[in-house]
Amino acid sequence: MNRLIRVVLTCSLIACLSATITLSAAAADEPAPTYLQQAQSAVAQVLAKGSEQPELKDDILIAQNSLRNAEAEYKKNLGWSGKLDQKAEPTVRYLADIARLQASVLLARLGKQDQDKEKLRIDGQIATTRAKIKIFDDLVAQVKMLKKQGTDQTSQITSLNAKVASLNAELSAKGSAITSSDQKTTELLKALDEQKKATASSEQRVAVLTQELEGLKQQTAQLQASGEQLAAEKRIKSFEAEAGKLGGIVKTTTAGLSVTFSRSQMLKTTAKSTTLTPTGTTMIAKLAELLKTYPEYRIKLRVHGFGQPSRHEDATATDQMARLTREALLNKGKLEPATVEALGIGAAEPAYPKNNVEGNRRVEVIFVKK
Repeated sequence: MNRLIRVVLTCSLIACLSATITLSAAAADEPAPTYLQQAQSAVAQVLAKGSEQPELKDDILIAQNSLRNAEAEYKKNLGWSGKLDQKAEPTVRYLADIARLQASVLLARLGKQDQDKEKLRIDGQIATTRAKIKIFDDLVAQVKMLKKQGTDQTSQITSLNAKVASLNAELSAKGSAITSSDQKTTELLKALDEQKKATASSEQRVAVLTQELEGLKQQTAQLQASGEQLAAEKRIKSFEAEAGKLGGIVKTTTAGLSVTFSRSQMLKTTAKSTTLTPTGTTMIAKLAELLKTYPEYRIKLRVHGFGQPSRHEDATATDQMARLTREALLNKGKLEPATVEALGIGAAEPAYPKNNVEGNRRVEVIFVKK
């Protein structure tokens, strides 16, 4: 019976593994999104056309890196079914669009370089044609001069006529060549005009792409600012949570986050001296560590007194207690003097009714952003 159960379990496990392999294979066949394919195609075209141009090397590398980031983000967020996680889709699309736009700008620059080379070649052919026309004009002037000389020199008419005939034949041949050159020049000028129109269109496209890229940069800056704001809020919450672990009464005031401790918990006061209690020493160490972890905060120490004898509870006496606590905190944390401010309040600000003497005798620690 046990052997039959093991056989059934083995068959079930094999069936599950086969189904998993089939699903994985089906997931692998999922094609990449269209926008990612377009970015891959654009970067491939840039590599094919501009890999031999050193001045474009850095820009091509930037486009490649953007595409790699998009592909890595895409692969990282593929589920077991081969579908891209919808939460990651905007990031993948954004990275792919950046790569496509960078590649498009490079392709436009390459196209403009080709157009400039073609323009130089056409200008050279125009100059050559103009030189040929000048030769023709020179020959025509020479013929006119010979005809004038023939009028005055009848004896040389036969020889001159022969020479003129020869020159006419030569001119005819050159005229045919010039006619052919004129046709070619017309064609070249037409091609040049088309190239100028194409260049203007490419420049307009580059301007549009540049504007789109600027828009994407602004979106990136906004996302970064949002991320920094979230990080700052998270750090504030973390700080408030750590402050709450100190064990005092925590509340938010206009001055900052306040944590209040019983004075007898922190300080031992006699008629002759004031010292830190063991709990106070421990609390000083925790406060010093908290300031090191969150250096963007400083502390205002406020020591309150209440009851009799008044000379032990007035502003002067509590100010001495505050200074003692401040020095202990500065020494423990090796902090800058400006980090901790201390003040004795005396009995001027009771927090509880008169019969709650120990409640009113308190040490208030206020955390203030620098």
